Amino acid sequence: MRSFLRVPLVMGVVWAIGTVMPATAQACGGLFCNAAQPVNQAAEGIIFADNGDGTTTAVIQIQYQGPSQNFSWLLPISSVPKSDADIGVASNVALQRLQTATNPSYSLTLKVEGTCRERDDDGGGCGSSSPASGRSFSGSDDHAAIDPSVPPVVVEASGVVGSFEWSVISLDKTLVDPAAAAEDWLKANGYDVPSSAPALLGPYLKEGLFLLALRLTKGADTGSIRPVVLTYAASQPSIPLKLTAVAANQDMGVLTWVLGKSRAVPTNYLSLELNEARINWFFSSSNYNALVIEAANDAGGQGFVTELAGPTSTLAGQIWTSADDFNWSGLARDSNLSGNDFFQRAFQAFGQWDGFWDATRSSVSLADGQTFDALKACPSCFTVRLSPAQYLTQLEKLVVEPVKRVQQLIDAHPQITRLYTTLSADEMTLDPLFGFNRDLPQVSNVHTAERVIACNPSVYESEAPWHVELPQGGVVWGNASGNWPSELRALPPNRVIVRAGESGESKVIEDNSPAIASQLAQYNSGKSATASAGGGCAAGHGQSRGAWVAAAVLGAALIRRQRRLQRR
Repeated sequence: MRSFLRVPLVMGVVWAIGTVMPATAQACGGLFCNAAQPVNQAAEGIIFADNGDGTTTAVIQIQYQGPSQNFSWLLPISSVPKSDADIGVASNVALQRLQTATNPSYSLTLKVEGTCRERDDDGGGCGSSSPASGRSFSGSDDHAAIDPSVPPVVVEASGVVGSFEWSVISLDKTLVDPAAAAEDWLKANGYDVPSSAPALLGPYLKEGLFLLALRLTKGADTGSIRPVVLTYAASQPSIPLKLTAVAANQDMGVLTWVLGKSRAVPTNYLSLELNEARINWFFSSSNYNALVIEAANDAGGQGFVTELAGPTSTLAGQIWTSADDFNWSGLARDSNLSGNDFFQRAFQAFGQWDGFWDATRSSVSLADGQTFDALKACPSCFTVRLSPAQYLTQLEKLVVEPVKRVQQLIDAHPQITRLYTTLSADEMTLDPLFGFNRDLPQVSNVHTAERVIACNPSVYESEAPWHVELPQGGVVWGNASGNWPSELRALPPNRVIVRAGESGESKVIEDNSPAIASQLAQYNSGKSATASAGGGCAAGHGQSRGAWVAAAVLGAALIRRQRRLQRR
């Protein structure tokens, strides 16, 4: 039994979330808009949580730019939400904080060996100053009979959650083309549906799935769009990327967090361990994503980098913080203030959180001639009337609880795994499926290397030879330029490529460690020889670089040949 969740990455592409039972039930969904006013959609984050009771909870971030009246979001699902606990909203603040707290970081410690020449003034020397250490960077020919007594579309449930109106509809299973019937209903009820929607939704609706449709409530703007939380019957999450290939961006990023009892693994995709010599340890944000793109391409576009696998205890108080609790408690104590003063106090504490203006719109009264848009543009320019007690209730419901909900979801699961990859349309031929493996080790998102400066009295510290000792093992020698060696771009992007299962050790598909060590040794031979000879910015490296380039080309050719042989 598995579940599907699909990231809405561009206009007309389908979300998927649901369950594959023995009868093969699936689900998907999509972000749709008027083709005359295209949507510009950025990357989203997805949280999957295995609840241990046969259900999965998904928190799905939606980023949307376009007219609010054109926003609609469709998700074929395997069951109808039974209570408010099954469908709700989360907070973009929570997703942003989770991403920040789990981002991989690469930093350097500094060690100076020997004594360098001291400067007599602020100038002189021929080398540039070294970069500061510790830097980090913080996706028919069916002719079944139709019973005219059965309505083609039935509204099974509906409601309002946050600023979303939602309805769940079912389609008559005897329909030749249920997607066409769904399209007719959606358009009749004010949903924007592009011409591509029926083709994308059809395969799922023919399997008898329900369709969840969301749109913004009247008067809400795009600032009201926020993550959706769904709990459904399933045990394993999956992202059906084959649907994304219809309109995927080149090298589209897919970022997923999986919560459960142990480390999560992609069971039908490869697992990638990056070659740390390729990371720019001085400015890791400058080339990390490019390296992941290259690493994923090296795995045929079907591999994930495990950026973090560890206990959720490290995230305690990271999403809903003690400062948030202090501010919220203080605001509750100030409920005796006048309506305008209370509004100003609330804006100072939570004005930048999603849901704030929805709560304000539902509670505030404005004087004649004032508009809500003007209030949003200048909150201190107007005097507003509201009931602090009523406003506090709305703030708790729409602003505070959605953040707490994500923190509680994380706290309820002992382990978290963050996985990242990039894919292009031609690589989306297999839907990634995630499972759990308690036998695999944890993975830290914090990476620290040591930079050693080899001083001698004839050179200034900024000009002295240096090398970096990598956590994976191995050394990279540099020079006084202070830049990460560009020659290392010829090294393989992956140190190891493995295939993980749901138990036991992973199967090694490709181990580039020997080739990397050999090429690093060849590269370092000229650099370390210069360092032992005294170093300095005047040292020439033309011959050693020529030898390095030749060795790198030969090494790359041998690696490519090795991969072709292994994949036959």
